Amino acid sequence: MKKTLDNLFRSRRGSVLMEFVLVLPVYMATIGGILWLGMKSLDAINLRSADHWGVWMAGSRFSARTPALAALQEMFPRTSLITASQKRALNTEHSYLQFIGSKTTLYETRPGFLDNWINMPYTVSGEDKPFSIPEYLITSSRYGNKYTQCIIMRSKGSATAKRHWDPSLVAKHKVWQFDSKDDEYPKEWKLELLDDPKYTDDTKEQEKEPEKIKFYERFKKYEQWSTAK
Repeated sequence: MKKTLDNLFRSRRGSVLMEFVLVLPVYMATIGGILWLGMKSLDAINLRSADHWGVWMAGSRFSARTPALAALQEMFPRTSLITASQKRALNTEHSYLQFIGSKTTLYETRPGFLDNWINMPYTVSGEDKPFSIPEYLITSSRYGNKYTQCIIMRSKGSATAKRHWDPSLVAKHKVWQFDSKDDEYPKEWKLELLDDPKYTDDTKEQEKEPEKIKFYERFKKYEQWSTAK
């Protein structure tokens, strides 16, 4: 047995094996670094998508508005802290349109197995690792902007606006004349509108729709006469 081992280590195959054992920790550290960068890249892509979803959900008027934090926690399980700032601005109390801005920030932790791979050279030699790649926060803004996703959407209370009344009420109430302040919009949709908005609740409904006007009904005799037999 001893002779076999001596021949193995003295042979070319044994030399290659020893070289591989020596460089294996470097390979593991390289692979760990590549995986770490790849995971960060995927997190950045997912974060942009999540931020886009968050601003749309904040303005949803067809379904329950799911809090962004509840959904993002499942999308980013390695996060220790999530901050999502959705703000809305309405021009008037019953504005037909609203302006919504959003920005999401994540504080993530690195998986333990990546730490082990990256620090493999020091672990094998029994040395203390000189440093550890720190985990920085990830934000949907590259340049420190307050909001990274902005959208103009109908307000939830706009479903009761006059323009949605029954057609029979259009002529009587002249609802095509949109001259109220509720139909006025900002000259420009700027981010400054979100700094100190006067109106932020888009769920307030307008006046109740009047009863529909009954259309002309034909006489019973005429209905009988005009019905094919």
